[in-house]
Amino acid sequence: MIRWLSALALIVGLMTTRVVAAPAPPEVAKAVTFIFLADEHGNPRIYHETLAPVVNGTGFFAVVENENGPGVYGYLVTAKHVLQDEQGEYFRRVFVRINDKNNGSMFVPIDLQPTGVNQNVFTHGDPTVDIAVIPALPDEKLFDFLTVPMSMIRTKEDFKNTKIGPGSDVFFTGLFVPYYGEKANVPIFRFGRVAMLPSECVHWRDSVSKPPVCVELYLLETMSFGGNSGSPVFFSQGMDREPGKIYAGSEITLAGVMRGNFNEPRVGGFVQTPNAVAPVIGQNVGIAAVTPAHLLRDILLSDELKRFRRDNPLKEPEAPKQ
Repeated sequence: MIRWLSALALIVGLMTTRVVAAPAPPEVAKAVTFIFLADEHGNPRIYHETLAPVVNGTGFFAVVENENGPGVYGYLVTAKHVLQDEQGEYFRRVFVRINDKNNGSMFVPIDLQPTGVNQNVFTHGDPTVDIAVIPALPDEKLFDFLTVPMSMIRTKEDFKNTKIGPGSDVFFTGLFVPYYGEKANVPIFRFGRVAMLPSECVHWRDSVSKPPVCVELYLLETMSFGGNSGSPVFFSQGMDREPGKIYAGSEITLAGVMRGNFNEPRVGGFVQTPNAVAPVIGQNVGIAAVTPAHLLRDILLSDELKRFRRDNPLKEPEAPKQ
């Protein structure tokens, strides 16, 4: 039985005796995995100075109920750019490190096929959406993990009917590059609030060498750094989430997928401008950019993935031997 995160929000709320912000349930971290790069031989890439594997970002596991019978289809979700090099080309192979049930972890290779008959990387029809989805789910007999169900991923219309707005609580869990666990993944939690829910696209620049593009984003007042890309970001609404009413428990839903942070130019480095070499350096201004969850829902329920599920039916569990 694949374990979901849905029941956790209610548990947190019922344990709260006063109308205060409840802590994020630590079990949420079990939905998270870390994504590492491969070398030219297909092995985990290693920093020669430290002999540590090269980690590139965060991912998490989501599930979609089988439209044609019992069971669920599982997916690894991350930011698209976590799977790409600086030129936007997909890596041939990445590794995900998944915690096992013996307080350790295992590196699992995934060969990336963004096109063709063996395609296993699925993205949004809008190329500016920074989400990638890979059909993959760990063996629950070997690994210790949880998944995000579709019930936690609202449609765009359902989101409009919520009371979420500037000031609403958010949190995310993901990779902390300076320390992510020697034997097993240890995700870090970061907390903040909604800063802006723009009604129009926002100009976003992936790097100083690329022109800005207009993308759909939520803006959060929280710090995001390298390695956080691909992290699941959650809205956390307390018992008092609607003015004048008290609910039985807190509600946690997926806000979206972490894309990165906004930088402000600061003196310190150099960049070529049309007229001269100018001294500038980017400084994190404390505003994180999140790709909205409804765009992930679009991918999970896309015709492409529906065909994939149809062509790859779930296997019925073997009956116990008599």
